[in-house]
Amino acid sequence: MEIIYLDPPMKYKKNTKPIIIKWKKAKMVRNHSIRSCVHEILQFSSRLGMVRINIVGASGSGKSSLAETIAHLCHSMSDIPYEVKFMQKEDLLDFTATVKGLSSNNQVLVFDDLSWLGANFGKKQVEQLKSEITTVRHIDGKTDRKIILIMNFHAQKALDKFLRIANFTFYSSCSPEEITYLVELLGKKYTQKIELFRRLRIQAMGQGRFSFPLGKKHSFTYDAFNPFLPYLYSNGDFCRFIVSPLSTWIDKDCQICQPVIEETKENIEDFVNDYSKKFGKGTCKRAVELKLLQQGITTQPKRVLQAQEYIERFLALKKINLLELAEKYGLEKRTTKLFPDKQPRVS
Repeated sequence: MEIIYLDPPMKYKKNTKPIIIKWKKAKMVRNHSIRSCVHEILQFSSRLGMVRINIVGASGSGKSSLAETIAHLCHSMSDIPYEVKFMQKEDLLDFTATVKGLSSNNQVLVFDDLSWLGANFGKKQVEQLKSEITTVRHIDGKTDRKIILIMNFHAQKALDKFLRIANFTFYSSCSPEEITYLVELLGKKYTQKIELFRRLRIQAMGQGRFSFPLGKKHSFTYDAFNPFLPYLYSNGDFCRFIVSPLSTWIDKDCQICQPVIEETKENIEDFVNDYSKKFGKGTCKRAVELKLLQQGITTQPKRVLQAQEYIERFLALKKINLLELAEKYGLEKRTTKLFPDKQPRVS
């Protein structure tokens, strides 16, 4: 990202001077970056294994789009692979069966618009769901996977307290009636920030642009939807403003978030011959297997799957360390770049 310091310099302390950066060609205030939120989410996931994210706001305020962006950034910024699944209402009604149907890979699960929970779920069902969410990583008795659970709601206050609690919460709107509740929830010190957020949302939807004050004399103005919208973010310790684009602006054709089902447009026989010639048939087959695995499609031989289940039992009991095991087999993390002669041809 390109970094541009504000000109003229603001009269702040050196470490708090507002800085403008570029994400692709779009300018933004660095402190508004949603990528820093995702860094925090991934750090929690690496330590806790299970991370819950709530997105709260009115209908049409961008909850679904924000969930898609967070899910995309989680898997694309992570050092370890995640699958992304966009779940339906029926998937939550039988949450145990849903999770058992997933692969053993790390998962980003997005449940969109769960406002129906309060009306459709009885007390017994809510209690069962609480138990299932708590044990989601080990719900099949042997698999220890990392889970990032994203849940969208219209009205946070109407939900059961357990469902309202999350490691991270994003707010996509704030009506005048909700200000008092948000102040109680986030703290009185954020009253002005919450009121400003309400005004920013009105500006974005009504005027097509929104402006953040930077000190007494300066401000920074975004064009709404080009590509950003404002959100309020809380990690339980503090809250701040962020701006987020659509996931399709970041990556138009993400194979993890939106796997392509249609047939390949390029001649598949020509591609396979050229691909195998460049890298070798065995290497290409292994690379395809790894890409399928990232999308939750297992193609390994039966004996390999049995060996994997055997390892998972020891990992679940914390009797072995996966990195130490990898070292014993001579496996280490690697990165690479394509040489010029192996760059894909684009016609």
